[in-house]
Parts: sequence; C-alpha cells; structure tokens
Amino acid sequence: MLDQYGVPSAPADLAVLPSLDFGPPYGEHVWQLEGPAGSAAVRHTPRFITDDMIALRQAAVAGAGVVQLPLMMVCDELASGALVKVIPAWLPKSGIIHAVFPSRRGLLPSVRKLIDFLAARFAQIEET
Repeated sequence: MLDQYGVPSAPADLAVLPSLDFGPPYGEHVWQLEGPAGSAAVRHTPRFITDDMIALRQAAVAGAGVVQLPLMMVCDELASGALVKVIPAWLPKSGIIHAVFPSRRGLLPSVRKLIDFLAARFAQIEET
C-alpha cells in the first residue's frame, strides 16, 4: 500500500491514505497524535471500521490501509516486517492501564506475580 501511496512524513499525510479504524461506524474518526511539534488531530475516513482489533491487524497486514493499534497487538508483525511504523516520531496519546486487586493483605502471591509480570511486559512493549 505504501508503494502505491507513498510513505507519509507528517501527520496530515495520514488523512489521504486508506485507513482502518476501531470503533463504531458513525461519527468522526480522529487519531490523536503527539510528536516533536506538539499534538496533531488527524481526521480520516476509514475504508474499514470494526470493534475487532484482530480483524484490523489482519486487514493492515493484507495492505488494506494504515491503522492505529496498541503495540502489543502488532509487535510480532513489526518485528517480522509484515507491518511498518509510519511517522515514528509521532505516537498515539499514551494511556494508563490500571490493575484492580484486593488490598495487599488479601493479595495472593500468584496475583502479585501476575501484576509484576504484566507491568514488566507492558514496559518492555512500550520501549519498542
């Protein structure tokens, strides 16, 4: 797809590429990005909209368009070259992940290990 449309160099370039998006089929579709020049809101008209991230990943690998997905969903595809990051200096606004669990007194050791594992894994993914 990038061979046909060219590699974008700025957030505004994304608006003219075929896009894929997560969410409902109605309303505006906007990617909020943060980069060296501050923030950018990229309005786009997706050719494929779904609430299934796996379907979005498959469509992107098939070349249907650019997509914004969590790194944990596409890290293998990025590593293999099936997908590439475009405008890597611009990233989606970061979010916070919360783990809800009982007080430390009632916390099972296995739950503590799971929380520690997830925290380490998310930190590792964020570094890629």
